[in-house]
Amino acid sequence: MMTAKYRVLIVDDEDDSRRELAEYLSGKGYDVDEARDGAEARQRCETVSPDFVISDMRMPRMSGDRFIRWLRTIDPAVPVVVITGSYTEADTELALRSGATTVMKKPIRLGDLVALIEQSAKAPRP
Repeated sequence: MMTAKYRVLIVDDEDDSRRELAEYLSGKGYDVDEARDGAEARQRCETVSPDFVISDMRMPRMSGDRFIRWLRTIDPAVPVVVITGSYTEADTELALRSGATTVMKKPIRLGDLVALIEQSAKAPRP
C-alpha cells in the first residue's frame, strides 16, 4: 500500500458518498483531500497538487468536465477517474474528451478503485 505521501483528491457533491470514500482511502494509507464541486476542487489544487483525482461529473458551481479541463491546463499528467451515477455514452465521451483517464459507474467497486490508484502510483509521471 502507498504511504500517506500519495495525495488523492475526491470531488463529489454527495457528502455521504464523498466522506465514505475519503474514510476508506484514508484507512488504506492515502492522504485524502475533499471538495464538494469543481470550484472548490480548483481552490484545493491551487494550494496542493494531487497525485490522483476522483471526480463526479454533475455538480453545482463547476461541473466535473469543466474542472478536469482546467486541471489539464496545470497538470496534464495527473490520473483522473470520473465516477458517475448517470453512465450514459454521452457522459462517458464528455468525461474522456475533457481529460479523464477512466470512467466508473456508481456505486464503484472500492477494490477496483484502489487498484487504479496503486497502478498510477507506480507509473512514472513526466
